[in-house]
Amino acid sequence: MFKRLRRAFLEYIRENSGIYTVVTIFFLVGLVSGAIVVRFLDEKQLVELGTAVSGFLEGLKSGANEVLMPLALLKSSLQKNTLFIIIVWVLGFLWMGFPLVLAAVAVKGFALGFTVAFIVSRSSLKGLVFCLAALLPHNLLLVPAYILATAAALTLSLLKFKDRLGKRRINRSKYYRDYCYFMALIFILILFGAFVEAYITPVFMRLAASVI
Repeated sequence: MFKRLRRAFLEYIRENSGIYTVVTIFFLVGLVSGAIVVRFLDEKQLVELGTAVSGFLEGLKSGANEVLMPLALLKSSLQKNTLFIIIVWVLGFLWMGFPLVLAAVAVKGFALGFTVAFIVSRSSLKGLVFCLAALLPHNLLLVPAYILATAAALTLSLLKFKDRLGKRRINRSKYYRDYCYFMALIFILILFGAFVEAYITPVFMRLAASVI
């Protein structure tokens, strides 16, 4: 069964490789843009953000940082990622939703790129170590989920756009059903990512904070 599902998934990716390429490019553009923006922050903004990061790291080292309480982290992760999935899911049903879908994934990339670039710019190699500990574990699941969800929404929105122009008629009930099933599977991936962010990432963050 798992082999069959894996085969079907790989076939789906192959057939939609163009869509996934576009989505990945927009995510990377957002990522790079976020990193570039850091260079244009004025000194006051850099100091304020640096103070916040330093306070956060000190809290990690002392073990007094309540932000890393697992239940609070889980709730926060589920809220922000569920909101993203819902927005992208809804946009997929709109025939003019595809530009907004791409904008949504670019914003995700921007936020990640800005965070990494700022911390690394302030702490150099130590900042890179902390970023790997603080961002890599859960994003190994969440970033693919963002790309999969965006690609699915983009595909449906473009199909509806072509349908509206009369270039291609679609079986709406079938596409809607498959789309909702696929988004439900992605939400399960989001759940796993949220649990990793809440219960595993903080362990790596504390380890990293103790050595930097």
